Formats: sequence, structure tokens, C-alpha cells
Amino acid sequence: MENFGGWETIKQLGEGGQSRVFLVRSPLRVEERQGVVQEVMQSNPWSIYESSECTERIARLATSLWKYARPEEVSELGALKKFNIRGSEGQAFNRLKNEIEVLKQNRPGLLRLLGSNESEQWIVTEYCAHGTLESKPFEYKGKITQALKAFRSLVETVASLHKDKIVHRDIKPANVFFGENDTLILGDFGIVFLPDQQERLTVTQERVGPRDFMPQWGDLGGRVEDVHTNFDVYMLGKLLWCMLAGRLKLPREYFQRPAFDLIKICTDPRMKAINAILEKCLVEDPKDCLPSAQQLLPLVDEALASLERPMPMFDERGEVQLPCRICGRGFYQARDEQLDIGNSLAGRTLLRMFVCNVCTHFEFFAPENPEEAARRSWKPWRPN
Repeated sequence: MENFGGWETIKQLGEGGQSRVFLVRSPLRVEERQGVVQEVMQSNPWSIYESSECTERIARLATSLWKYARPEEVSELGALKKFNIRGSEGQAFNRLKNEIEVLKQNRPGLLRLLGSNESEQWIVTEYCAHGTLESKPFEYKGKITQALKAFRSLVETVASLHKDKIVHRDIKPANVFFGENDTLILGDFGIVFLPDQQERLTVTQERVGPRDFMPQWGDLGGRVEDVHTNFDVYMLGKLLWCMLAGRLKLPREYFQRPAFDLIKICTDPRMKAINAILEKCLVEDPKDCLPSAQQLLPLVDEALASLERPMPMFDERGEVQLPCRICGRGFYQARDEQLDIGNSLAGRTLLRMFVCNVCTHFEFFAPENPEEAARRSWKPWRPN
């Protein structure tokens, strides 16, 4: 086990091009375990058989052993990133300094910085025990309201960065962690762009950013001279699609194609509200993209408000879409049959049948205007 400023490694969590990530114990927890070892080593294990206080001594020993071997609490853990930067890689070292600079600001929605050492090339951030969106791609699949609320927390975080002209440039499922109460936490600021830098941290022919999530205007085969906050907006759009589709990759801006359309993938007409957001993010031309997450946040709030209002949805034929009150997953779809109650138009009620497309539960609904319903060419249905 290695030790970094009092943090003790437990196991390796991952490895990248210039760094490795370890699960580590906090210095306080390490100190507690070391104290237990000293206590046990200084005691005479044979004396417990010679003492009249044998039972009490055994109990104290058992307590000490439990203190050493007990599982760590999440608050006693951290995620240590150890960089392997050679002396000639000055740009990589400056990226480490930038990551520390951003995390030191202790902004809400970012991983908390627990320790760092530039000369030894390591940082420790909080450990998110629930993992990342990459590790649980189906967590929000098809859950439109839950996903959008979680996504909003991330957009709010990025909007705070954009307000200060900071561009993350690496927003993807692997760098977004699950927080508490359906919030998302943004991590990995290894290629963050800070305003007013004296020198750029990429060389002329170096491409920076995740290939599958970068906008077309930011993936030109070399260094992009004008880094803009709309880079992050594009990536946020792809991330939202991934959350709801339960997939880790959307090719280019193809969210409206049948194979990638959330309305068809999730069989949920409410996904029109999500597509309306994606139309402002996943574009080919940067002039059509929202300039920053500060403009994206109101769109997300508007979509959430409309989804939480008790308003009916309509399919492509103009038919009302009502969620099933039994299974909660499907939607009632209109059938041609109607229930005709009464013998005359003036004294009868016409009920139309709707059937859930998932569990087949059916309901009868009365048309708003019975005379209008009577003129429809529905086939009457009567119980046996």
C-alpha cells in the first residue's frame, strides 16, 4: 500500500493515458488503524489466560480488531488521481495545475478537492460510491422527469462555470457522477479551459476532448483556436440523450433519425419536450447552438414545468395520450369501439374505450361533446 500525504491506497479504480486512479483511505482512518496495530502489538496475548479479568481483556481485543477490519464509511474514502508526467511534458503539468485551481474554488456540483500535491503530481477528490453515468447507463432510461431533474443539476453547475468563462470540454458519462437525491456531480477537469491563460495548453496539431461527444466545429483534427462555451452545450445535449436512451453513444446529431429518436425508443410522446431541447444543442453549425449553459437552463426549467403540469399529450394523429394509472409505464390508446348507454341521443352517454399499450388495462372516457361524438364513425360496443 502506498501513502500520499497520509492517504493510503486500497485498490486501483482506473487508468488513463497519463494517470491512474485509486480508492484511498483518509489520513484519520489510517491513523485509527495504525493505533489499533500498536495497541495489539504492545499487549501480551498470553496474559489473558493468567488474569482474573480474562473476559474483559478478550472483549477489548475483539473491539480493537473490529476497529481495524471494519469497512470504511464513504466519508473516510477518497479518489486519488496519480499523474505520471515526465519533465518534458510541461503542458500536461499545467493541466494538473488548472484542475487543482478549479477544484479549489469549491463550487457546488463539482467533486470536492480533499488534498493535492503538485510536485508529487497527485490530487484526492471525494469518492462517489454510486459510480458514474457510464457505469450505470440504464439508470434514467425512459424516466423523463427524473432524468431531466438530475440533468438540471448538472446544467446549473456548468452554467456557473460558463458565467466565469470556464469551459470543461470533457462532459461525458464517464466524468459525471451520481450524487445524492438525484443530483449529478461533474468531475475530471484535466482539459479544462480557463480564460486569460498566458499560454494555451495544447499544441498546434493536438485534438482535445472526447471524440464521440465533441461538436463538429470543435473536432477539426487540430487545436481549436477559439474555445467557446457552446462546446459544453453540445456535450450536455449528447449526455441528456444518453441518459434517456440508456446508451453511451449518439452518432453525430442524429437524434431525430428513427433509430435514435427518443419518442420511438422510449415509446413516450412526452419526449417531444426533450427533442425540443436537443434541437438547440445538437447542431452542425455553431451559430445554431445555444451560446452557453446559462441559456440552456431556462429551457430545461420550462420543459420540467410543462411535464409536471396536468396537461394532456397528443400523438401524431392528434389522439390524446394519457398515462396508464395501473402500470404507470404505458399510455392509453383510443379504440374504435364506444359504449352506448341510453336509447336516444338526448338521453344517452357515449363512452369511448382506451387501452394501455403496455399492460392492456382499459378505461372508458366520456367525450366532451356527446353530439360531436355521435357524429363520429365509431363502431358501437355493448357488453354481453
